[in-house]
Amino acid sequence: MFSLPDAITYALRNNPRLRSARAAIERARGLEQVAFSPFLPQVQFVGQLGDTSAAQGPGSPGITGYILSNGIGNHFYGQEIIQVQQLVCDFGRTGGRWRQAVAREKIAELQFVRADQTVAFDVATAYMNVLLARASRRVQQDAIRLAESILSDTRVRRKGGTVDRDAILRAEVQLAFSRSGLVNAREAELDALARLNNTMGRNAACPLQVLDLESPPVSLPALAELLAKAAEQRPEIGLARQVMVAANEGLRAIQGGFLPNIYVRGSSGRVDGTHVVSGWQEGAGLHLETPMYRGGALRGELRAAEADVRSALADAQAILDGISLDVSLAYRRVVAAVELIELARVAVVQAEDDVRLVQTKYRSGNATPTDIVEVETARTRAQQNLYTAIYSQLAALARLSYALGLPQDAFLEKATTPTEEKKSSPEELPRPRELPEIK
Repeated sequence: MFSLPDAITYALRNNPRLRSARAAIERARGLEQVAFSPFLPQVQFVGQLGDTSAAQGPGSPGITGYILSNGIGNHFYGQEIIQVQQLVCDFGRTGGRWRQAVAREKIAELQFVRADQTVAFDVATAYMNVLLARASRRVQQDAIRLAESILSDTRVRRKGGTVDRDAILRAEVQLAFSRSGLVNAREAELDALARLNNTMGRNAACPLQVLDLESPPVSLPALAELLAKAAEQRPEIGLARQVMVAANEGLRAIQGGFLPNIYVRGSSGRVDGTHVVSGWQEGAGLHLETPMYRGGALRGELRAAEADVRSALADAQAILDGISLDVSLAYRRVVAAVELIELARVAVVQAEDDVRLVQTKYRSGNATPTDIVEVETARTRAQQNLYTAIYSQLAALARLSYALGLPQDAFLEKATTPTEEKKSSPEELPRPRELPEIK
């Protein structure tokens, strides 16, 4: 049996979306390591073995020189050499790419934080849907028991000649309607349980039991205060900043591509062979590489990078606007849910009074079974509306926590579970009122 915190904890460990988000962080860290590598010396081993005619120089040139010939005739040679290259300056190209990779790593981490919050919110929402579906099923079970009692009593009265055939037909229709409602309620409950299992990272067909929750007292700060808190807590704020950093650093790296690259290169090794100068070889030099013409590739990359910067600015504004909208809608949903609960409770009390009044009339013979059906139907509807309002409020509080970027227990920690008796047997239902005994 899962409580809401247990279900969220289980989902945070097992939901596949979070495993994918963790993998994205590792990928970003790997790419950051790749982007940093040009700052470090590049060392490689080179070996070559060959035979050339007298009209050709021996071997291919290395980064600091080539093999010398010392006579006329074919050149047979073997060379082993270690080469070292160190970047001196590329005018911000490597630095821009590295800082862009660092920003993307931070973006992946922030996306994981939001994915974590999203999974917790999805679990809370699915959990409330299960509770609502279960409450609906219980209401329908009560309605069926009462409809069966009404039908039985009406048949007795029919035999006594106090009601006509039409009353039996209405009672049968009411019973069939209640049974149809129970079928739909059971399907909705099974669907809700399957969705909760799926959100938690479990097989949808696994058996699952959850604990009931009771609506907590609600005391919210002002909307302006909540908007300020969202600006501090939402991971998307930091994500928007890092997207801007990544776009600007990418532009800087592309701009550096128009300028030279400067390297220090050195090598050391040995060459042996026939008609070549044998012995140890060492060399070092300062190298400069300047792009001359690449068919417009650099210009195209520059235009794309500038477009990325403009897109990042627009996306940042959209994120800020979206956060403001999320918080405002979630806040108003909570306020509306509180009002709906109060109205629904009043309606339930009124429906209970109507049921007592009609049953009193029924005992004195001033009401018919049809009257009982009507007031009991109204009471069932009122109870259903109350359950809907209660779990809608809990779902609205979960959405508000999600909109603010807070843990799900920020507002739901005061949501209490029912008594131990109800916990131990969640399927136990109170018996509905039976019809008065016929005298």
